[in-house]
Amino acid sequence: MRRLSTTVSRRLLLAGLSAMLLSACAATPPRADPESRVAAYFDPPQRYPGPTWTRGGRDVDSEELNSIAGPEHCGWDSVVMMHLGWPLGTVSRTSAEIRQYIRDPNQVIRYGVPGKVEIGVDLPPDAQDTGYRNGALELWLAASDPHAAFLRAADEVERWPRADPVVACD
Repeated sequence: MRRLSTTVSRRLLLAGLSAMLLSACAATPPRADPESRVAAYFDPPQRYPGPTWTRGGRDVDSEELNSIAGPEHCGWDSVVMMHLGWPLGTVSRTSAEIRQYIRDPNQVIRYGVPGKVEIGVDLPPDAQDTGYRNGALELWLAASDPHAAFLRAADEVERWPRADPVVACD
């Protein structure tokens, strides 16, 4: 009788431990690293001069590259406007020396933006890393898609449409 109760006790103990381990695993889903999502870098969008970008390990001038909130007085403060000096590396002095890319997931800008941000896309095969960084966020461009910029954080890529001409509000 004692042997039977010891065997039963061990089985009950093992079953209980197994159930506890399984419930602990189910109750604790893996957490995504916030830097693995492009949106995390722009939540919320920052006003000018925006976050500091780097290239080749050095901080770049905000007139070479910035990613800023749209103007609040137009209701565009949920939008990210990226201004990239063109050609790459240019510290822009005029709007003719920049390319503007727009992240507007709520589509609050009603004109001048051809398309909307696309989340979870693949980089085009000819995409080139520009070397620009905002933490682990990377900026890529592709000759096959000259009307877009690609931002990559970990394995997630977003395609931001280019506004041409530059979009501004009054």
